[in-house]
Amino acid sequence: MEQNGDRSHSLRRRRPDIGPKHGVSRSVGAEVPTASEKLKLSLLGSFSACFGPRAVTALPKKAQALVAYVALHEGRGIAREQLATLLWPEIGNDHARRSLRDCLMAVRFAFRPAGASPLATEGASIGFLAAEDFILDLRQFEALAHSTATADLEAAAALYRDEFLHGLHIKSEAFDEWMLVERRRLTALMSDLLFRLAAARADHGDLEGAIEAARRLTTFDSLREDGHRLLIRLLAQVGQRSAALKQYALCVDMLRRELGVAPEPATTDLAASVRESGARDLPAGGRKADALPEHLRPAVVSLSVAPHKTSVAVLPFVDLGAEATQDHFADGIAEDVSITLGRVPWLFVVGSSSAVPYRGLDTDIRRVGLELGVQYILRGSLRRHRDRLRIVVQLVNAAHGEHVWAERFDGELQEVFTIQDRVAAQVSATLAPALQSVEIRRSQRKPTANLTAHDLYLQALPKFRMTFEENRQALGLLQRAIELDPHYSAAYGLAARCYQFQRLFGWVIASDSRLEEGVRLAHMAGELGKDDSEALWMAGIALAQLAGELEHGGALIERSLALNPNSASAWISGSFVLGEIGEADKALSYFDEAQRLNPLDSMHHIQWLAAGFAQMSAGRHREAAHAVDRTLRARPTYTPAMRLKISLCGLLRQKTEGEEWVRRLVAVNPDASLAWFQTFWKLPLRYNPDLLDRMLEGARRAGLPERSA
Repeated sequence: MEQNGDRSHSLRRRRPDIGPKHGVSRSVGAEVPTASEKLKLSLLGSFSACFGPRAVTALPKKAQALVAYVALHEGRGIAREQLATLLWPEIGNDHARRSLRDCLMAVRFAFRPAGASPLATEGASIGFLAAEDFILDLRQFEALAHSTATADLEAAAALYRDEFLHGLHIKSEAFDEWMLVERRRLTALMSDLLFRLAAARADHGDLEGAIEAARRLTTFDSLREDGHRLLIRLLAQVGQRSAALKQYALCVDMLRRELGVAPEPATTDLAASVRESGARDLPAGGRKADALPEHLRPAVVSLSVAPHKTSVAVLPFVDLGAEATQDHFADGIAEDVSITLGRVPWLFVVGSSSAVPYRGLDTDIRRVGLELGVQYILRGSLRRHRDRLRIVVQLVNAAHGEHVWAERFDGELQEVFTIQDRVAAQVSATLAPALQSVEIRRSQRKPTANLTAHDLYLQALPKFRMTFEENRQALGLLQRAIELDPHYSAAYGLAARCYQFQRLFGWVIASDSRLEEGVRLAHMAGELGKDDSEALWMAGIALAQLAGELEHGGALIERSLALNPNSASAWISGSFVLGEIGEADKALSYFDEAQRLNPLDSMHHIQWLAAGFAQMSAGRHREAAHAVDRTLRARPTYTPAMRLKISLCGLLRQKTEGEEWVRRLVAVNPDASLAWFQTFWKLPLRYNPDLLDRMLEGARRAGLPERSA
């Protein structure tokens, strides 16, 4: 898989300048370079090293990777075992250790003519020269890039020859991931540097120099919309109105082609301003980066959701390919990225269903962030051509509409799961740069390696809850998916949900022996999906409602939440199970969490039904009726809510209204009766007989017949 155009933003990571005296000493016989011949190591661009005029040549790729990795961890030793596993993951431990020894010898041999090996060894650890004994272009770049002096910014820009370790490729997923995160961090810094350099030059009256820096920025980070705005304003300021409008057209085309979105209102307003009056609102002598004109200055969004966590929402991806006749593939990618991000415990991820209303809309990102209550928005596009796939993603600060990071991911269609994981890993690392790559990898979920099976699963997702016929179609799709991958735990879980919904909607009677297949599938999902949060909560709710296995089902849901605390579906499933066993207050707290995670969920009627059920379990019948009414306003023929409404009408002595709801229920569920109710609720309420008695008594008072006609 190829990866291009890495653009990112992150907080700078500082490492202490600690020399070998802190744990790693220079090996016996190693030469110490003179002050005038310090090692100069250049990693911004292709790898290069020299001692004064003496260049280091003929260093193998793995040796370059070893030197670069240890150099960026200067001040502390790294275990040999860790380095061997990092650089030679595909071979056994003994072979990897031998390869590391050979690599160390290659480093010593390559550096000997120029000076001395920069690597120091002591026991089981390998470290680097003390910070004062070598010059690292990357550290110089970081220090200069954070300066406010224009000269320092220009020096930093000159140091950035190309992306970090350009052209270095080794067969190690872990090393590649570390290298890509570093590239993202450094390209983000370079992008920010160029923006500030252009603004600083303009502020000092050097508009031509500012335009040069802004052009470099829009080439370097082509999806950075505020960079395009800056260039448009600068071109207008020097009277190049047609060039400014051409730049706007390029910006529009880039955003539409790569992300499938329109420019932000600030950009379109600026273009209109240029058309009308040229350089209006741009002060003479240039402008500072943060000095936007008042009418274009974005309002600061006040976030109320999960202030203790970094928050992000994943908008539906746009399928830009010629074959974009269905949304399920693009939706599936966005959903999988959302799920993977959700498993990172310090991230608050708004549920993907809340983002569905924004599909295909040219919406102001700041308004989306305000409505969803998140700090960041991730949006993207995909394009398929034959067996190739390109995904472009952009991370935006929702409070100000500022570009944070964007990247293109190219690969074979069969690599879609790897690409999804990389997207999620880099978003996670962008929002918290100190996160260890192992934590990111732990959050990644690979439901199946079989793309066809995954596509069948995605096709089944929208079908299973619609009608009995579509439910059976979904089962057929899932059975084919399982045949292709017998270990596909999420497919087992969704298939179990199909049977659960057949029972829930009364498409089959609760005592139908065919539902036992759903129990078997749920057990399979739980056994195969021990680390699959989606499979676990689906298995849990299915077992609770199909078999009355409330403890087992609840435990599976809790395991799902431990893996992915951002799954609104898992929280609401847990709420139902807790309500069934009588833990009403805890059930309501789970409902509250689901509401926070999915503030605009198109399935809110299910969440309010869970709240109503919890209130019913607690004996708070009026509060339960209020919640159920919210469900029925959204879905007037939603049979699970109609059943609960009938019982509540009877308990609240609302006989006339109860009779009307009985009539409506029987119209869509002719088998409905007290006997049907008792059979339906017997298993889920096996540990809550008081609630079962109240449900039946309320239905009786409302006029539900003893037996169906």
